[in-house]
Amino acid sequence: MPQLVALAYTDECRAAEVIALLSRLRIGSSIGVNDVVGVVRRTDWRVILQHGMELAEQGDCACTFWRPFIASLILAPGASSQRANFADFEIDPSFEPRLGAALPPGSSAVFIILTRRAVTRFSDELNRLGGTLITTPIALGRVQRPPHATEVLRSSDG
Repeated sequence: MPQLVALAYTDECRAAEVIALLSRLRIGSSIGVNDVVGVVRRTDWRVILQHGMELAEQGDCACTFWRPFIASLILAPGASSQRANFADFEIDPSFEPRLGAALPPGSSAVFIILTRRAVTRFSDELNRLGGTLITTPIALGRVQRPPHATEVLRSSDG
């Protein structure tokens, strides 16, 4: 089962820095552009998504996954209509409160979808990125997932 990795930071800008750093590290070659998103929780409680997009892709496939998923995890003004059915993701019930505690207003986080094998393989690199590391299994079978996650999960045993 794939794993959702969240790295939470007390600084609004740190998630963007970490996403850039991931692209330069060994772990970056294992992560597709659609498998990672940065989230900024502003001091006024607004939530901003930051993600890259492959120019050759039609539409915004990653956003159709991440927007409702993040809206289901993090309360944000005006986002209640975009929430997904949280039960579809089969996330550990303790993940949401741990994330809420690690992501107060004025903070940011990086969310990454990895195979279980990749989480184990890159655990040292993930820990070196600092912040609060929170992981949970995530079921992607019943939801529209980022395109790259589909390819990686199909080709791995993770």
